[in-house]
Amino acid sequence: MNIISRPGRVLARSLSMWCVYLAGLLELAPYIVPYLDAWIPNWLSIVFLMISPLARIIAQGNLDAK
Repeated sequence: MNIISRPGRVLARSLSMWCVYLAGLLELAPYIVPYLDAWIPNWLSIVFLMISPLARIIAQGNLDAK
C-alpha cells in the first residue's frame, strides 16, 4: 500500500468521487432552490451512489498519484 503524496489531486479527478459529489449536490439542491424539489427525481442521487463503486473499477489514466 502506497501513501498518496497529493490526495487532493486524486479526489478532484477520480470518477468515483465525482459520482458522490453529484449525488450530494442533487440532495442539497432542493434546499438551496426550493422549486427544484419537484424537478429532480428522488432516485437520481441513489443511482449516482450505485454507479460510484463501478466507476472506481474503471482504469483512469489521468490519475497519477506520484
